[in-house]
Amino acid sequence: MAASGLNAATYDREGRRHIAALADYAMHLMEQMKYINEHSFNNFQMKIVVAGVIGARKPQYDIWGNTVNVSSRMDSTGVPDRIQVS
Repeated sequence: MAASGLNAATYDREGRRHIAALADYAMHLMEQMKYINEHSFNNFQMKIVVAGVIGARKPQYDIWGNTVNVSSRMDSTGVPDRIQVS
């Protein structure tokens, strides 16, 4: 689990750089998984799904809301070794 843009130091309302940073992180994770598989003779697979956080002053992950339902469906129907974006 990773978070991006949770505080004033990392949140960029106008340029949305925190979103680009999260996407870069996801792509680096995929590259690392490929490297691990090549050097350990394994075939690990990973699905990356983006979910949301509610609340500006006290961020909380919404475990009952639509965000989680969409993420769950994306995970169950997603393709391994891909980044799922709604």
